[in-house]
Amino acid sequence: MPPRNRIKNGYWIKKLVRRGGLLTDQEIADILLTAEGFKPAAMIEVSYPPRAAFSKKEFYKKISDLRKILQKLGLSCRLQINYPKDAREATRYSYVAKDRKKFKKIAAAEAERNIRKRRLQLGALLGYPTTAIKAFANSKAIDRLPAIAAKKKESKFINFRLSRHWRKELQYVKRRAELIKQIAPELYKRITSR
Repeated sequence: MPPRNRIKNGYWIKKLVRRGGLLTDQEIADILLTAEGFKPAAMIEVSYPPRAAFSKKEFYKKISDLRKILQKLGLSCRLQINYPKDAREATRYSYVAKDRKKFKKIAAAEAERNIRKRRLQLGALLGYPTTAIKAFANSKAIDRLPAIAAKKKESKFINFRLSRHWRKELQYVKRRAELIKQIAPELYKRITSR
């Protein structure tokens, strides 16, 4: 695991955590973990939904604010803005990373025609556990979280498909949850209270 770069700017963390309507809590967690050096990159979805609770002008302001926050956290982004007409429409994902060179690798991984190779490459670039990446790439990820694991508080921080090595993968999830608790307690409480 890479050495952690402690995020020092609490003001920008709070602004990101309090962003409403643009990102999910898991996406915010991924961004913070990328800024912290725990993950090499984060994948997010930036969409203006058909029945949005805010205007397009507000949407563009939220995007502008997000770019500024990411910059202040020392991150680069490659945003793909989506305007889906319904929930079934395909989504183009956006990426956030500390190192701009990652975007070239992500683009190459996304362009990979072999779905197995694409999943392996993207999973590694997003920093998921190797066992989970391999299981997902080979269509062998488990469908349901074992009951014993589902009872654990940190299970709410799972944002990837687990493998039969789920106990080992839960250690990664536990570290993820602990780090979010340290750097963004408000976000940790929001995720664990659901």
